[in-house]
Amino acid sequence: MAIGDNGISGPKIGCGDSLVATTTAPVRFTDQVGPSIGTLLANKSRDVGMSGLVNALYQSNLTYAGGELDGGTITIWLTGNFMLGGVCDIPRVKAQLEYTAMAAAGATSAQVFVNGRPIDDVLSLK
Repeated sequence: MAIGDNGISGPKIGCGDSLVATTTAPVRFTDQVGPSIGTLLANKSRDVGMSGLVNALYQSNLTYAGGELDGGTITIWLTGNFMLGGVCDIPRVKAQLEYTAMAAAGATSAQVFVNGRPIDDVLSLK
């Protein structure tokens, strides 16, 4: 996540941020979604190296419980809780999870459920 980048480095989301893909060491799995989401959730550092990018999920206590690809939609199920740094982290964590799942599955859309509830409901301020 490039905070305050305003869409220059990737898709613009949230409070003028950009979603930016990063790479990890090469690993091959039959299921790319589980390991990709697992790696994202296991990163407990706010900063992504010296890149200036931020992992908005670093404080959250979430676990990948499963996923399913149906046509062009990847659905993932997580358990646990979000720990956010403010209202701007809502679109950040949603985008990080959705785009990671889509990239790993080769999907065009994503649905995320946390403890059985849609992510939008879980992250709602209402």
